[in-house]
Amino acid sequence: MSNIHLINTRKSNSGEIDSILRNLMSTQGVTAAAIVDSDGFVTHIQRDSEINTDAIGASVQVVFGAAARSAQHVGHHSTNMVICENTEGYILSTPIEAGFILAVVTQRDALLGRVRFELKETIPVLKKLFNNFLSN
Repeated sequence: MSNIHLINTRKSNSGEIDSILRNLMSTQGVTAAAIVDSDGFVTHIQRDSEINTDAIGASVQVVFGAAARSAQHVGHHSTNMVICENTEGYILSTPIEAGFILAVVTQRDALLGRVRFELKETIPVLKKLFNNFLSN
């Protein structure tokens, strides 16, 4: 397999990921959607206003990791989603693959059930993309 093929695959996957994040942004109340890697770096983001990507990436990894460890301590073996409720809205995060996390930031009036549903529908698609990319 040539490097050119790998570059094209990466570009294609990146475009698909950006499209998925834009789709999540169309959900009422969603203000940002990001992919965060295992080191806490944002690899992809769509947002409707300025947001500190370094801060969101690092904090999503820390909060998700702490929640996952807490769940293990009480016998809940795998963490599927972490919902962080804040004064101004919510941050929802869910694992994708190989340490990557999908994080969504919402306004307070977002329909939390709708956002959660959209995340659950989106994760299998992202997992397939990441599996294809990681296997190449």
